[in-house]
Amino acid sequence: RLVLTEEGVELPYDHLVLALGAVTADFGVAGVADHAFGLKSAAEAIEIRTHVLRRFEAADRLARAARETSARSGSESAAHAALRAATTLVIVGGGPTGVEMAGGFAELIDGPLRKDFPELDVDRARVILVEASDRLLGTFAPRLGDHARRRLEAKGVEVRLSTVVEAVEAHAVRFAGGSSVDTDTVVWAAGVAANPLGRHLGLATGRGGRVEVDCHLRLPGRPEVHVIGDLALPPAEAFDGPVPQVAAAAIQGGRHAARVVEATTGGRPVAPFRYRDKGSMATIGRNAAVVELPRGPKITGFPGWAAWLALHLVMLIGFRNRANVLVNWAWNYLTYDRGSRLIIEPDG
Repeated sequence: RLVLTEEGVELPYDHLVLALGAVTADFGVAGVADHAFGLKSAAEAIEIRTHVLRRFEAADRLARAARETSARSGSESAAHAALRAATTLVIVGGGPTGVEMAGGFAELIDGPLRKDFPELDVDRARVILVEASDRLLGTFAPRLGDHARRRLEAKGVEVRLSTVVEAVEAHAVRFAGGSSVDTDTVVWAAGVAANPLGRHLGLATGRGGRVEVDCHLRLPGRPEVHVIGDLALPPAEAFDGPVPQVAAAAIQGGRHAARVVEATTGGRPVAPFRYRDKGSMATIGRNAAVVELPRGPKITGFPGWAAWLALHLVMLIGFRNRANVLVNWAWNYLTYDRGSRLIIEPDG
């Protein structure tokens, strides 16, 4: 009953909760680990933002060079090709993460970046959303996926369905069939896998590397060790199908683990863990979102967007945080501004 850290510290425990979440799954596609961005942490989000702003700064310089070259030679130059790659953003994966990222990129380009780079023809910038299946938001009702596709296309996003990525290169994405797109920015939102610690510890794992647990989210034979969140694979009776790797499941799993620990010390019984699906949401952008409630209505457009905003406000900790976010959102909504585009370089 010890946790050993890299620094050599030993931490004894009575109860241990493993809640290490998920990592990006590349499904063996060549180049993803080297040339694509994941989106599983705040650090990765900052890295994506910094990269996109850097590429548009470079595009502004390349545009001037391309105009000068065209004026002299009358033909397209290497600067033109580099300009296209710098202003082409590719998102792989048509689930909620990919849909929200594509809508966010489209609004960032059409709003703040248009103001920041007045000499750059941002209308030539491209946002491409790639999905291997024949529709977006595969876990939602089909009509919600269709609605998301139409709203994204209205924002200028190129949606490519039934398109499989074969490889990601430093300045291009290659698709099955031989076609490719020149780009400097690829965000990989095609899937997740459990944190690899479970396999490193030699624990029994199932689909996606998730650790198999009992009905109380404990390791079989080790009742003092709980596994929750994206890392855990609860038994089939916990839900009608695999428990999804979403925040609601992690929150419910954490509460259940706390109840089990409390009951263990007090000698009281606890009912087995059962995941309660409270619905799914995905925002497409300004005034656009889709909401699917279990055995309830399916909401789109502005009402869905308002519901998405309200839920995220409620989930924030503390009144001050909620008030601050609400004021910022209201200001952004009225002014079409996104605040300061600060470039923050990650450590190392």
